Amino acid sequence: GADLGGWLGRLTACVLAMGAALLLSIPAAAAAQAVAQVPFDPAAAAFINTIGTAHVSGQAFVRQTNGKLLRAVGTDVFLIPRTAYSDLRMSALYGSGKRLKWGTHLPPEDPRYKAYVRKTVASSSGSFSFDHVADGAYYVVAMIFGPGEFVSYQFPIMERVSVRRGQSVRVVMRGY
Repeated sequence: GADLGGWLGRLTACVLAMGAALLLSIPAAAAAQAVAQVPFDPAAAAFINTIGTAHVSGQAFVRQTNGKLLRAVGTDVFLIPRTAYSDLRMSALYGSGKRLKWGTHLPPEDPRYKAYVRKTVASSSGSFSFDHVADGAYYVVAMIFGPGEFVSYQFPIMERVSVRRGQSVRVVMRGY
């Protein structure tokens, strides 16, 4: 029991360290340069902290090739205002798709950026909801949970949404 737990803990730490080293060893210099050219502008993102009347809700999942679903179960879901800064970061991370491009290296985010990102936790069915959302364009990023035999993992998927005239938005995030 205790030896197995210690072994699994060391294995998990080793896998996470190898994954981080792999991600950092494959830089995309062009993406990093493009993102660095636009500074974070708190005024452009301030609408996320305005109390609105809309709800942004949905479900996040990915279908595996074997047909099974991986869901955002108990994982973080983020609501990010679309600004020049976040557009370039998301473009570098996701390209024109909705799944993370592995190996992308970005400069560290502006420390003020996190104050302009909302976070919730997905339910056991992969459902999420943000209340009191103001009009504007947003990114929704959901972490998908992948169970493993020895180590579980998470990976993000992204969707673009727009709130207009206080109308609520429901989104089904499938990663494609």
